[in-house]
Amino acid sequence: MAHGVAAWLHALQQVMPRGKAWPREADSDLTRLLLALATRLNRVETNADLLLPEMRPETTRQLLDEWEGYLELPECELPASTFEGRRRAVVEKYHRKGGLAPWQIEAVAADLGFNVKVNVILPHHCMRSCMYPLWPNRYRWLLQIEVLDSSGGRFTCMDTVMTPLLSDRARELECVMTKYRMGGTGYEFIYAGEN
Repeated sequence: MAHGVAAWLHALQQVMPRGKAWPREADSDLTRLLLALATRLNRVETNADLLLPEMRPETTRQLLDEWEGYLELPECELPASTFEGRRRAVVEKYHRKGGLAPWQIEAVAADLGFNVKVNVILPHHCMRSCMYPLWPNRYRWLLQIEVLDSSGGRFTCMDTVMTPLLSDRARELECVMTKYRMGGTGYEFIYAGEN
């Protein structure tokens, strides 16, 4: 909380030497000079108080552009349209704790606002049941990400020509997930309603 101008004037007068050359009367030139300094110090301290909420991305208003630059946002050239959307993206990335386990991938997707299920497809070997499916070799390094709550992520033959090939929300999910995947692996995205 910023000190008032009178408190700053009193503090400045307390550090000045005493004597006839240093008058403390309200109409003296020295007091007017110190009053101008006290006004400026009050303004500086008030601005410093306004910067306190800028230290956390959850409360930032003035430094949102700097937070976005620091966190390399917007990701995948998908800018958020509103101020709250931009701040939500900053908070999500600032607190993102990633990992490569399926539950960690699901947690990152949940932070982005998606409900997904990650399917790990393991190769067949002699210790598995005879009924275990034989998956193509490409699934050795591929995880299936099933998006449960978003239909129409990709363009289908039933859509009109004005429908984008990939919706912006689906593009955001695929871009972020692909950006933070382990080298040599990939994801196969399956949206609800797709066959």
